[in-house]
Amino acid sequence: MNLRRLIGDFIRKQNSLDIEHLTIPIEISSSFTSLRIAHVSDVHLPRCAFSPREIAEAVKKEKPDVIFLTGDVMDGRSKFDGSKISLLIGLLIKIAPVYAISGNHERNNHKYYKIWRTMLELRGVHFIDDRVTRFEKDDVTFVIVGMRDINVSRSLELDFSFLTELEITDDECYLLLHHKPNVWRFYYPIDAPIPNVVFSGHAHGGQIRIPFISRGVIAPEQGVFPKYTSGLYRYFNGSQEVISRGLASSTKPIRVNNRPHIPIVELVSKS
Repeated sequence: MNLRRLIGDFIRKQNSLDIEHLTIPIEISSSFTSLRIAHVSDVHLPRCAFSPREIAEAVKKEKPDVIFLTGDVMDGRSKFDGSKISLLIGLLIKIAPVYAISGNHERNNHKYYKIWRTMLELRGVHFIDDRVTRFEKDDVTFVIVGMRDINVSRSLELDFSFLTELEITDDECYLLLHHKPNVWRFYYPIDAPIPNVVFSGHAHGGQIRIPFISRGVIAPEQGVFPKYTSGLYRYFNGSQEVISRGLASSTKPIRVNNRPHIPIVELVSKS
């Protein structure tokens, strides 16, 4: 590990974890109370400044109904640390059901991708890259769908036609997991149902956040002064997106005015 990364890790360690609570009203049955989601993204083990136990303890305190892992649990530029990844997964699965998708650091790590995926599935995690699953609470069904990470240079190889076969009834809520914020909209089939809420990460908050205006400076795929970096975004088609700033940094290791971030999303009935 080089000096720059060591300095970056030290700086991150000085920043406390930002647990951001977001409440999102949805059109759903009046008998529904709430669904509490812990959104964990961009852990980048073993490079994360927080240990698996620290992360799990922070999540446990929030008492989530489900946990979403939206990619980059591993760090492709570091030595694969199966013990830490296994420990984190094992701790989280004891708290609540876990749904996971791949990020670019998993998809691009051909040597360890299958090992990582097998670790998730053996632990009981719902791995949902290009898959549909369902979760029920208060007699309400939540349709949880994962879209695999999109490599823009090879996007023509991807097939998301399974989304056009998806049927969402009026009394169901559709939640989509995709690693890269906003990117999903450009590849999403035009005749597929519109998700109620999308969960993503990848942008790392823009690395350096400008005080007072809450804007990041640079992010992967978005370049300088990215728009989609942190918190809740609303789109004209009615869907909303929750973006985690993650628990580690991107290529550049130093984060400034940018605390590690776990959004806790509470879905409640509009009625």
